Amino acid sequence: MAAKTKEAFPLGEFLKALREKKGASLRDVQEATGISNAYLSQLETGERRKLPSPERLKKLADYYVVSVHELLEKAGYLEGCEIEETEEERIEKAFTHVTTDPRFRHGARLKGEYDLEAKRFIIEMYEKLSGKELLDLSEKK
Repeated sequence: MAAKTKEAFPLGEFLKALREKKGASLRDVQEATGISNAYLSQLETGERRKLPSPERLKKLADYYVVSVHELLEKAGYLEGCEIEETEEERIEKAFTHVTTDPRFRHGARLKGEYDLEAKRFIIEMYEKLSGKELLDLSEKK
């Protein structure tokens, strides 16, 4: 019996790369998104090729701080469709990431509303402390 060769599954490969870059386990992703780690593992390995719903992709995009458009494109929902994420959307997504990072949960909790410039400043401080780049410097102006 010949061994089956798996075709490349761009979405799974991309999700795994994002998770590894973030230094998260499948359980970490499950806790943050509510998507089971077994399902996530199947997506990453290509065992599950049925595409996740756009709602699940939105949760993953928020967790990995990437655009929903990028995940929809990798999943094959969009082909050649140009949708630009606004600066405000990028800042909001990065700010959500910063305020939910478990490594900083013991610090001061943020309360109240912040304007875009205050959020950008908090993101920049997070980037300096964590060594992670959430916003491309060319996108900040």
